This record gives sequence, structure tokens and C-alpha cells, in this order.
Amino acid sequence: MVFREAKFVGINKYALIGLVMAIMFLGFGLLFAIMKEKGSILISGYNFKSKEERKKYDEKRMSKDMRNFFFICSGIFCIGTVMTYLFGVVWFWISLLIFIVYLFKNIHISDEKAFGKYKR
Repeated sequence: MVFREAKFVGINKYALIGLVMAIMFLGFGLLFAIMKEKGSILISGYNFKSKEERKKYDEKRMSKDMRNFFFICSGIFCIGTVMTYLFGVVWFWISLLIFIVYLFKNIHISDEKAFGKYKR
């Protein structure tokens, strides 16, 4: 039995991976957009804070920033998918590198760095 590489309407596997990532991040962004300030409970680290401590933070702004983060990630992968489909696999790797740089720019290890700008 011979296995062939699956093709999805002529899209190569890297463009398909980029498309799945774009849809996934778009879904997360829409989740934060729909939930508004209640979406802040989904933010890692923030959900462990007590209710009294949560009152000290601007939850609406936190959710908005997470929504924007996910929409930008989705945009990076959308553009990467289109460029991969049109010009080749190297654009998938470029979009992945841009995503990784953007991700590490926005990840914070300490609580103060992660949530300090949201204090009221």
C-alpha cells in the first residue's frame, strides 16, 4: 500500500498548517471579544488571584489586550498562509519566526510585569 501526501484543494501542508493556526488564533480572539471583561479569567496566572485582588485590575483592558494579541497572531498566520501558497514554503518559516518574536515580546514571567500595567 502506497501512502500519498494529502493535498487539500491544492494547498501544500505548510499553508494548511498556517491556515489552521490562523483560524485557531482567530477563534481565541473572538472568544475574548465576545466575553469582554469576563474573558480575563481565561488569562493564565490571573485566574489564580483572589476575587479581592482581581478588583485591583482593569479586566476590560486586559481582555482587550488579549483579544488584540490573538487577532494579530491570526493576521500573522493569515498573511503567512497566503504568501506560502503564492510564493513558497519559505514564507511559512518567515511568518513562524515573526510569530515567535511577537510571542516572546508579549510573554512575561513575573506577575508584576504581566499584570502591572493593568492596575487601577
